Amino acid sequence: MGSDSGWHPIILRNMAFTSELIQEFQKELICPVCREYFTNPVTIECGHSFCHSCLSSSWQQGSTPFSCPECRSVSQMQDFQVNVQLGKLAAFAKELRLHYLPYPDGHDKCEVHQRLEKLFCEDDQKPICVSCSQSQEHEVHKLFCIDEAAENFRKKLHGTVTALWRETKTTMRQVATEKAKLAFIEKEKEIQKKHVLFEFQKIKLFLNEEKDTYLSKFEAETTANLESLNKRMNALFVYHQELRRRSRELEEECKKPDLDLLLDMEEVLRRNESVLQKKIEPLRMTITVPSITGLMKKIFKFKVNITLDCNTADPGIIIAEDMKSMRYGGIQEEAPDNNGGLTDFAQVLGTQSFISGRHYWEVQVSNNTVCCFGICKKSKESQDLFVLRSALKHNSYLLYATSYLNLCSQVHRTYCMVNVCNLKVGIFLDYERGEISFYHVENRCLIFTFPTTSFSGPLKPFFSLSKKVLTNDSNDYSLTIRS
Repeated sequence: MGSDSGWHPIILRNMAFTSELIQEFQKELICPVCREYFTNPVTIECGHSFCHSCLSSSWQQGSTPFSCPECRSVSQMQDFQVNVQLGKLAAFAKELRLHYLPYPDGHDKCEVHQRLEKLFCEDDQKPICVSCSQSQEHEVHKLFCIDEAAENFRKKLHGTVTALWRETKTTMRQVATEKAKLAFIEKEKEIQKKHVLFEFQKIKLFLNEEKDTYLSKFEAETTANLESLNKRMNALFVYHQELRRRSRELEEECKKPDLDLLLDMEEVLRRNESVLQKKIEPLRMTITVPSITGLMKKIFKFKVNITLDCNTADPGIIIAEDMKSMRYGGIQEEAPDNNGGLTDFAQVLGTQSFISGRHYWEVQVSNNTVCCFGICKKSKESQDLFVLRSALKHNSYLLYATSYLNLCSQVHRTYCMVNVCNLKVGIFLDYERGEISFYHVENRCLIFTFPTTSFSGPLKPFFSLSKKVLTNDSNDYSLTIRS
């Protein structure tokens, strides 16, 4: 029965045994000094044999006269006859090697000196023999033993493999980030689309012709962002595959014999260095909130004059003489939770109240002011609020659209403003439709609209300032109602 290779197991074992015998035969015909086949071999008293020239050179240079280079035993005789039989066997092995046997240790012979190429010249990137290393051509070059040079190159390759895998992991993280961006764009697109459609329903009588223009502009921007992201993801995927392929190639390179590995060293490093230097720049997305100028003009006609009601002001609230500006000048106190969860805010209501119609007013907030404003429905049992709360984060305003109903709060959406300087917000109330909306006045765009609800009873403007922020300048009021 044959094995998978087609050879009988006994034959395979015999072949392996024969190969071992040949290798042992070769070792016995190699001079321990020059590591080449014997030339004019002589045998000394201890039984070890050497090339005549190697033994003479060793005895001339050695610190102990006439000691064996192999076992260091001292010989009493200095004249030896050439071991003719051993020399013939060595010559036979040399001849046999040309046809059947590989040279011991995998080294080739120098064509010029016919000596083993046991050194590697880093400058010329080629193996050389000891005689070549002593020539003028190589005397100032960097020389290493073959195995040492190969080990050095393997270390470089391992370093490159580590860098490639590190870059692979970074690329995977970037791919995950880009996927999150894709999901964010899709979600943001739906949110903005709903806002645009909702606003055009309210003003379709005077902005109907502009609706398609705004939608198509927004869709084009979103499409451009998606296309750019898809291109970047494709580029990252290709880069990721290239990194993996190069890593596998380098792992295979490391498995090559020393000499083959060293001959390709510079080219392999150059190819992979160019891959590591390749960087895919991050994408900067742009999402523009549509600015609808006609809408603000339409809403502006519902603008009403709002003033602050001193009789409803919490302790610490300082109101200007014109009843339109306020700041907090008290100290922070432990207050009961009687205003729907805004215990850290001092509040005041507007003088006006509404039981029908459409109404619009604007609030301007000074730099770095933490405040809360909107609509209040107050009764004997509780206080219901529909407000916009501000918070400072990284030199920007983070606005929370929050409703407080029956002392329970619900954050509907956050909206991040870029500039903290003099934030100006418009509040629009449509009593019959149950609608409360907040607008960014400078950008002429919608911030948030609360889900429609059914109002009953009077509604009042609501204003409050954080008790944790004090304004010492009497002329600098933190919150101002603009007429």
